[in-house]
Amino acid sequence: MIGKQFKNQSFRSTLDYVLGKEKATIIDSNMGGTTPRQLAKEFGAARRMRPLLQRACAHVILSIPHRDASHEKGEYHEHLNDEQYAEVAQRWLFEMKFLGEGLNQSQYVIARHHDTDHEHIHIIASRIRMDSSVVSDSWDYRRSEVVVRQLEKQFGLSAAPCSSERVATQVQQEYGIKATVTDRRAQTQKQKHHASNKPPVTQLLADIIDEATLDQPTVTELISRLQQHGVLVHPQFSSRGLFKEAIAFEMNGVKVAGNRLGSAYSFPGLQKKRGISYDPERDLPAIHACAAGDLVELLPDATEQLVEVSPPSEEVATAMSTTGVDAAPQEAIQQQNYASSISPIIRLFWHKVGQPKTYSGEVRRIRSRRHIRAMTEA
Repeated sequence: MIGKQFKNQSFRSTLDYVLGKEKATIIDSNMGGTTPRQLAKEFGAARRMRPLLQRACAHVILSIPHRDASHEKGEYHEHLNDEQYAEVAQRWLFEMKFLGEGLNQSQYVIARHHDTDHEHIHIIASRIRMDSSVVSDSWDYRRSEVVVRQLEKQFGLSAAPCSSERVATQVQQEYGIKATVTDRRAQTQKQKHHASNKPPVTQLLADIIDEATLDQPTVTELISRLQQHGVLVHPQFSSRGLFKEAIAFEMNGVKVAGNRLGSAYSFPGLQKKRGISYDPERDLPAIHACAAGDLVELLPDATEQLVEVSPPSEEVATAMSTTGVDAAPQEAIQQQNYASSISPIIRLFWHKVGQPKTYSGEVRRIRSRRHIRAMTEA
């Protein structure tokens, strides 16, 4: 089994990639949503407790061997069913300290892909646990490799070689498994893509921004257009939470500061050289929304900006009811139905930090809290 780990800034772009693949299926989750938009809002609830943690999104890929008849060692396939993959992911999350008791665990969603011959799953988890503590990333690549060697033995999979003698020694000491060591260093991302003949991300970003600013839009309109093209916008804030009028852009997992694209792509440059209109009262809601990983949507006539925000807290809702301001009956029904479809631990978490925006949806769950307790006792 091969495990790859990434620590991303954006839950939404990661979810779009993982769940946007053809025939991608959610096989396990402790959350209520089923779409990238829904799940990103839920992940945002934990993110609000640690706003300064930039790379809060853990993205893990676990794959098992496959080779065809042309391989020098012959054809070979390994297979796990959905329940086994869910158990593999649960065990990995538990051993890597993403899962614990009560609120000492993270939100997560596990998806299985069918787009390659190699069977594999994707785990997307928040590094911010629901009690506001953070999952440590100290030596996490090495720790994950040790866990994966143990999972191979537990599920009868062929053993992949370790990356170093140190890891092999740790596998032997912790699990009594004798592991081999590879003689090849893994390629870096730069090496993998060096000969791809594709334009660099900086060029792609500049081209998209040029097209999106032809008619001198507002900042809100620009953010919405860039998001529709798969570009994430990262506003910069001061320690006091004030917008610093600085901006960065992200595409295909690569983040680039605006001024690195050229003087016309910094926030002041967009206004001065591209004619972008910025009004704090009008555009700050969109700026804060995209910083939280939310989509900025425009009304059809584009004369008014619609930015989705979180629902009022329990205290605010109580104050509204005492002043005669009532929520729509249909929305209340949807909220009740949605809350009843998720796990009790998530409802407890939402009660603590504020429930995400209402939406309906069901997700297939094949693991339970009983399974987590069993791992705790193991």
